[in-house]
Parts: sequence; structure tokens; C-alpha cells
Amino acid sequence: MKTYLTLSAIALAAAASLSSGVASAADAAPTEVPAITVTPNIGVVSDYLFRGISQNNKQAAIQGGIDVAFKEGYYLGTWASKVSDWTSGPKGDNAEVDLYGGYKTEVASIGVDVGVITYNYPGSSSGSLDKSNYHANTQEAYLGLSYGPATFKTSYVLGKNYFASTGGKDASGTLYYDLTLSQEVAPKLTAAIHAGYTDYRLDYQSNVDGKKFSYADYNVGLTYDYEGFLLGAKYYFNDVSAGTKYYANAAAADYGNGKSNLYKNTFVISVLKSF
Repeated sequence: MKTYLTLSAIALAAAASLSSGVASAADAAPTEVPAITVTPNIGVVSDYLFRGISQNNKQAAIQGGIDVAFKEGYYLGTWASKVSDWTSGPKGDNAEVDLYGGYKTEVASIGVDVGVITYNYPGSSSGSLDKSNYHANTQEAYLGLSYGPATFKTSYVLGKNYFASTGGKDASGTLYYDLTLSQEVAPKLTAAIHAGYTDYRLDYQSNVDGKKFSYADYNVGLTYDYEGFLLGAKYYFNDVSAGTKYYANAAAADYGNGKSNLYKNTFVISVLKSF
């Protein structure tokens, strides 16, 4: 469940802030954009949260990926992380592997990013205790718009699954709205604030037990660039519903260390590096 502000996105936001008001395009020496740019990245987080919910039972996780960007604006990549049994299924492989691709451009000073992403959990197709489909694999299309420090992104669920919440029913059309503000506040120090909303479409925004599932999630954080290592600190808090609490509950022994409050407010630190 790849976080929207990835390593490269944070770095780009910081670079944009550094360049703003410091030097004009006319002052900068022209540089040739390479035909293909390959950027691997690796990181460690004290807890892996996605849309406000812990994906690794409130434990640390190693993550990493590789992005390939073409000068025409097209890009593709992959990203992986360790996850818990609750995320991938009690019989899953405790891994998330995302594949994504899209196109970035600029229209009237507004950045445009359109693409698709598939969130894959190896072993989840037989991840339930009875070896049935855990319905974790999820596919989304997205559209992102950015202007200055602000980025707004909408994600649309293409398939029936929505991260093991459907019980085999159809949650296609579920939407996620993401507004992020990011600004450099001191040399190499970037502050960011995020607000997101999950608009769940199954059973009129309810999950399988009939309780309302749609909810809002928020986080605020700082990222410091220390010689190419991005050191992050972020606080997450949510406006969860009864359905969200029912869904994000891993108290059963089948789900690793049995955390029941995967939606609880939490503080996360991270170290990320791109090459």
C-alpha cells in the first residue's frame, strides 16, 4: 500500500521549495534531461501506515523499490514492504509488492499525474485459514494535480477487492481523496500535512457487518535531508467510524501479535535513501 508521498516525491517537493525565489530559470545553466532515469530506494519505518491504518501490526518494516522515469513524462516502478498476517492474510507471505505506471506533465503551471497501481500480496489468493481468497489484492487508477506546495490526488478502485474488506463482494468505485501540503521551512527541512478520505462504495459505504466504513485520516510530519538520507517523523490520527474499527482489528490469534487498534493515533519515524 504505497504511500503517496514517496521518497522521490518528498525530495522533489524539497527541491522545488529550494529553487523558489532563489534563482530564476534564466539564471540556471541549461541541463539535458536524460532519456531514462532509474532511481532505486530503500528505507526503514517504525510502523507502516497506509491511509491511517497500520499494515504491519504496529511493528517496524523494511521497504524499498525502484522507479524508472522517461524524459517524455512516462514512468513505471515497483515497491515492496513487509506486512502482517492481517494485511496479507493468515496464510499469505507477509509481503506487499506494488506495481505502478503513469504519465506526468504540466499544464498551465499545474502538475498532472495520471496512472494505475496494483497492490499485490503474494499468497493472499489462498490467504484465509481455509485457504480461500483473502481478497487483499487491489487495483486503482489515480489522478493527481499539484500547484506550488499543494498536491491533490484522487484514487478510484477498479476491481472488486478493497484490501481484504469486501468478503468477496464488490467494492469497485471506492474513492480515496488525498490532499497534501509540503513546504521547506528551513534549509533541508520540509514540513508536510495530509488529509485523506476513504469513500467506501460497498453496501452504501458500509462494510460486511453493516457498519459505516468510510473515514478520514490525517498526518503531520517533518523530513530532514541529511547527506542524502531522508529522516522523517510523522504523527497520524484518524476520524474513524464503527465500521473502520471493526475492519482494522487484528486481535485474533491468527493475525500475528494480535493488535486490535491498527487505526489508533500513532507516531512514526523513518529513514529513507534513494540512489
